[in-house]
Amino acid sequence: MQEQALQKTELVNIFKTQIRPSSWIFAFYIMLMPVSTALADLFIGPSIMTICAGLYIIVSLFEIVFIYKRLEADHDLLPVYAYFLFTMLSCLWNAYFDADWYFGQFAVTTAIVFCITVTRTSEKEIKLFKIAMYLSILIAVISTLMNLPKPGKRLMIWITSYMDPNDFACGLAIVVSLFLVELTNKKRIILNLICIACVGVIILMSGSRGGLLTLGCIVIVWLFNLKGPVRLKLLLALFAVAAIILFCAENGIGPKVLARFSISRLIADGGAGRKQIWEAGIAKFLSSDPLHVIFGYGHGSYTSAVRYVAIGHGAPYIAHNMFINALLEGGLLGLGLMVTCFAALYRYAAKNKNLFGVLALTGFIAEGLTLDAQVYRTFAFAVAMAVIWHMHDKENKPDEIR
Repeated sequence: MQEQALQKTELVNIFKTQIRPSSWIFAFYIMLMPVSTALADLFIGPSIMTICAGLYIIVSLFEIVFIYKRLEADHDLLPVYAYFLFTMLSCLWNAYFDADWYFGQFAVTTAIVFCITVTRTSEKEIKLFKIAMYLSILIAVISTLMNLPKPGKRLMIWITSYMDPNDFACGLAIVVSLFLVELTNKKRIILNLICIACVGVIILMSGSRGGLLTLGCIVIVWLFNLKGPVRLKLLLALFAVAAIILFCAENGIGPKVLARFSISRLIADGGAGRKQIWEAGIAKFLSSDPLHVIFGYGHGSYTSAVRYVAIGHGAPYIAHNMFINALLEGGLLGLGLMVTCFAALYRYAAKNKNLFGVLALTGFIAEGLTLDAQVYRTFAFAVAMAVIWHMHDKENKPDEIR
């Protein structure tokens, strides 16, 4: 019995102090995530993010099979595994299946989610991921300064290739989840306020309504969970940051870009054509036979099933909404599994008093309302933060979830 207790203590000590090789790779992946698409042509062949993801998966599987020789899977996460398994299997009934980037990105996300959720994360690894997120904002600010737009123009990010401003803005907004939770740490409050202000200004510069929606949803959930004696001080600090963002908007961004955020503009352009895309997708679902209503048309089938082509465009559109996409590609079963997946992740994060995870999930779901976020790298990030973040950091324990 004493020997078993000693072995258990040694395992606990290792768990608290080690940084696995895979975690260094994942930290690098997190650091580059907000500008990932802008680095697509950095090398000939696979992108740096694809290489990084592949290395992470290979190294993680090696650690699981040859070093740890066990899985730390939690039964509370079974709905998560069920959703990813069903979605991957649904490729089998996609009549127009093609192993393209769409399939590849979701397959990579599935593998990362598996590796993340069947291992334990140490205190040092959590701190390493925090540093990576702070560095990601620094990289985003440098990228913004390199691509400052002309007056009246939206911010467009180009490093080695073009990155959609909505992708850029939403990825940054989700990372703000960490800075909001870290505001309770007096040692880093100024740093976190600066990071939040930078992201807010960048989102307005990008003209991304989806990015603003994502940030707004995260802040609302954070405010709902804010409590204790520091509540008033943090609210005042956040109002000050909001004032700085608005000042920068009025004096540096220009009315033409800011007009994109008006309700009248949103209604007039139908969310940049999203209204028409969604209507076409829902109409296709309602006219489908019972088998496709239940099981969908298979992963990656939205464009071939709906075939919505806007005037002046030659190719059919993707859904620009991950829930409508799930309804068409996975049917009622696929959509139900997606919802239960998110519900399980919320419950898991709340059970572990992981406010950061709750905020990251909220941001990802908000992102998915206007984008096909199920094939974005933020999916793996949000799941990871909901699962691995815990109460290890004694300097800054996450607030309790209400």
